[in-house]
Amino acid sequence: MKIKIVSRLLQLFAVYLFVSASLIIIDKVITIQTGKKTFGKVVSSYKEFQSTNQTSGKRYGTSKYIQRPIIHYQVDGEIHEIHGRIFGEVGDEYSIGQSVPLYYSPTQPEFAMINTFSEIWVNPIQKLLFSFIVFILGTFLSQIILSIKAKVKSLFQPMF
Repeated sequence: MKIKIVSRLLQLFAVYLFVSASLIIIDKVITIQTGKKTFGKVVSSYKEFQSTNQTSGKRYGTSKYIQRPIIHYQVDGEIHEIHGRIFGEVGDEYSIGQSVPLYYSPTQPEFAMINTFSEIWVNPIQKLLFSFIVFILGTFLSQIILSIKAKVKSLFQPMF
């Protein structure tokens, strides 16, 4: 009974992730279709902590950072700023002074996005894939648990 409840909760969570990713995709498509193109200029960048692989109790290890560009663009004489969302370990993708293609909303010019595949599509695609994985896990949770129990049980039974 508990497994069935957990299974349904996982499926509901997956549906929530799917709907939110779909809404993000729809929002981005609308921005691309109705938005205006412009170019911004990279004015600076900053490092954002991503992860570390330091082992427990040790004083050494490596930390990973991602470089996030700060881009200024002008709409109707007003300067706006966005921060790029770069995925993975990059640092040289954007250099200071570089011109960057953008889409911005004509009704809300402070909302803009960099016109690259990774900036527009990677996050919603990741959410969609994660929602499918969680849904499949929720659907087959009882079979997965039964399979694990059987394997653990077979490890502790003597074979004569």
